[in-house]
Order: sequence, then structure tokens, then C-alpha cells
Amino acid sequence: MDKQEGALRKFGRRLSQLREERGISIAELASRTGLDPEEITDIEAGETDVSITIIFRLAAGLGIPPAQLVGSL
Repeated sequence: MDKQEGALRKFGRRLSQLREERGISIAELASRTGLDPEEITDIEAGETDVSITIIFRLAAGLGIPPAQLVGSL
């Protein structure tokens, strides 16, 4: 696994953790962000790269600053 793959997996785990802590389902997060639920599933699995725009949308959907979502990577 290279550094990028590792970062994607860490980001996905962090997203999943924050979403679950807030009691938000994947479907609800999809509704809040305008993303497809399958895309969120892929992001949480570390299987897809994310743009800065998507990071901001996910953070807004979770009600957190973007730095909280990516800060621990």
C-alpha cells in the first residue's frame, strides 16, 4: 500500500467514525451533501479519491469544519 492509498483509507475511517458518532446514516449524509450513497460508501472504504470540494461538502453535511475531517491524517 502506498502513501496515497493509506491516506484514503484513513480518511474513509475518519469519515465513517464521525458520521456514526453523529448518528447519521449514509443515506442521510448523501441527502445532506448531494452525493450518491454509493460514492460515500466507496469513500469510507478508502476506494476512491476525494476532491477538496467533496471534503467541504462532507464536512458541511456532518456539521463540522473541514479541518476536523482531515486534521488527523
